[in-house]
Amino acid sequence: MGIGLLYVTHASINDAELLCKVLLNEKLISCANFFPINSIYEWDNKIINENETVSLIKFNKINVDEVEKRITELHPYEVPCIMRIPADANIEFEKWINSQEV
Repeated sequence: MGIGLLYVTHASINDAELLCKVLLNEKLISCANFFPINSIYEWDNKIINENETVSLIKFNKINVDEVEKRITELHPYEVPCIMRIPADANIEFEKWINSQEV
C-alpha cells in the first residue's frame, strides 16, 4: 500500500474541481485539496504572471501512472504541471485513501 500525492496547477478553481471530480468518479483518486496561488513563468518568450489554482491530489500510489495519464488527457494546458511528491501518512489515513478507490 501507500499513498501518492500529486501537485497539479490549473487556470482556475473551476478547472481544478472539474478535473478532480472526473478522477473521483472514475475511482482513480481518493481526495483533492485546492489552493489559490500566483505563478510567474516564461511561455512563448513572454514572462507570464497570473493567478492559478493548485490541487494536491491523494490516491493509492500504485495507480500513479494511470492517474497522471488521465490528468494529461483531461487537462486543458498544453503542458500541464504534474509533480509527484513523496508522501507518508498515518496508517488510518492511508487505509482510508486506499479504501476509496475500488
